[in-house]
Amino acid sequence: MAQVTPDVPSPERQTSHLTTYLWLATVPLTWGFNFVALKILYGTYHFSVTGLLSARYVLMVPLLAVLLWVTERDRGVRREHWRYLGLFALVTVGIYQYLFAKAIELTSAGESALLISSAPIFTFLITAALGWEKPTRLGFVGVICGFAGIALVIFGGNGSANVPPTHVLGDLVMIAASVLWAAYAIFSKPLLKHYSPLKVTAWAHILGAVIIIPVGWRPMVAVDWVSLPWPGWACVLYFAWLAGVYGFVVWYRGVRAIGAHKTMLFQYLVPPVALVVGYFVLREAPSAWQMLGVVLTLTGVYVASTARRETT
Repeated sequence: MAQVTPDVPSPERQTSHLTTYLWLATVPLTWGFNFVALKILYGTYHFSVTGLLSARYVLMVPLLAVLLWVTERDRGVRREHWRYLGLFALVTVGIYQYLFAKAIELTSAGESALLISSAPIFTFLITAALGWEKPTRLGFVGVICGFAGIALVIFGGNGSANVPPTHVLGDLVMIAASVLWAAYAIFSKPLLKHYSPLKVTAWAHILGAVIIIPVGWRPMVAVDWVSLPWPGWACVLYFAWLAGVYGFVVWYRGVRAIGAHKTMLFQYLVPPVALVVGYFVLREAPSAWQMLGVVLTLTGVYVASTARRETT
């Protein structure tokens, strides 16, 4: 009888995975500070939501196009996939980006980061509603726990001096954005069967830019870019290149290298980073009820996203 040897990863593969983890560890730092950068652009430099998004995509799309050109041999998309890709870009890039940026304008950086990170809860519910996966009881426990935490985050800050008066509306807008972020993960799967994560990301954002840039063109060109101080420029470039291009590229390379579930674990670090940076930079201090909500929400997100489900 032949001897069966265990499948031990080679040192080269282990080193490759370690490098992937190290790169992914920078993404929560990048995305966590992104919420604070947007608050600075709104509060200190008085950017409008549409103008800021238009500027982001003017800076972001050429770099994505260059990356696509350099890293992909076949850069095209099949004719039969364009209609699906166009609708996908409209909803999960065009509408999502506006809701995401608008919510940060209306609420705090920490609340925004936590609520957008609740997307796995909505992924669980959407796939269950579509019949794509059969949910388990443990998964529903995670959903209930997550929604309880979200409620504490939204209503636990009422009356606090450092919470914007529009934070409840902003939180609700961010929940809508979280649903679309979940939809991005779900409805990108048919495209990912045919194309690389970078190609799907690049083309979705390029098509999204066709909508976003014209909508915000007037407020974008109305900005006095020549007189904008360097901290303002730094925040704009951060939003466009680091949180945008760098964050997405590293994230989806992580998905390809170590899988979606392991990569998603790094998403749970974004809210704590945003809370800490928001406290020291913006003096946003969450209430005790909100901190309890953070714990409950992240626990629910983890349980809902890791509970084993039967595919149908």
